[in-house]
Amino acid sequence: MKNIFSILSRLVRLRLSLMVTFSALTGYFLTGRSMSEALIYLVPGLFFLSSGASVMNQVQENKFDALMKRTTRRPIPAGEISIPYAVLIAFLLISAGALMLRMIGPVPAMLGLLNIVFYNLIYTPLKTRSWLAIFPGAVVGGVPPLIGWTSAGSFLFHPNALFLFIFVFLWQVPHFWLLMIKYGKDYEAAGFSSITKFLNEKQIKIVVFWWGVVTSVFLMLFPLFGFYLKPLLIGILVVTNLFFIRQFYRYLFQGESLQTVRNAFILINSYALIVFVLLIVNALIS
Repeated sequence: MKNIFSILSRLVRLRLSLMVTFSALTGYFLTGRSMSEALIYLVPGLFFLSSGASVMNQVQENKFDALMKRTTRRPIPAGEISIPYAVLIAFLLISAGALMLRMIGPVPAMLGLLNIVFYNLIYTPLKTRSWLAIFPGAVVGGVPPLIGWTSAGSFLFHPNALFLFIFVFLWQVPHFWLLMIKYGKDYEAAGFSSITKFLNEKQIKIVVFWWGVVTSVFLMLFPLFGFYLKPLLIGILVVTNLFFIRQFYRYLFQGESLQTVRNAFILINSYALIVFVLLIVNALIS
């Protein structure tokens, strides 16, 4: 059983699927709505949908995964599970996830299925053709909060929802390019198109840093999107932004080891998590 859990957790990319689910919960609670029956379907529905997309992604990229050191231990290239079984698991997860979201309403289900199409049929094939694939990939990351938002019965194009979508979109780009600093050459050797073909490591770090600054500055534009934050939370947000920019700079430019890049990667993920928590707390106490 331990071995089966290990295979499944790597196949569905457990931490990623949990993060996606949490971003959807952020969208839900951002509406100010408290616990409701919709959460019974939203949480497992989003988790299953994200997990199914990850499994299908590994099916699609199994030949590439076998060529990269970072991914050779994934279940399919490692020979721990066959492609037909993986396809079956993906189909069951996606079907279950879509059905659960449909129990909430047509809009969350539609957004969920459209995201599957965008992720598995557009973003994944595009990764071998253009390094710009990261941008449709970032769009995919911004949709789960909208699914959570609409699951609470709120209007899809509400300014608050668009604010969260744009923030997640902006956050995803440096998140991915940090991986390219460490694994870009492996991606290129396996047949993927990488930004490392066009920029060296120092140039990528400069782009990543300033993109992070733009993301931080955008976050402070929340009043333009109709947000009202409690004074204490505004203070925490300002301190968090200043700390993030300072540490991000130190990790990117005051160290040359791969560990500093890893620290920058952890930092930007932690930053997004803190922002999600602050937005949830603000919505629940308003």
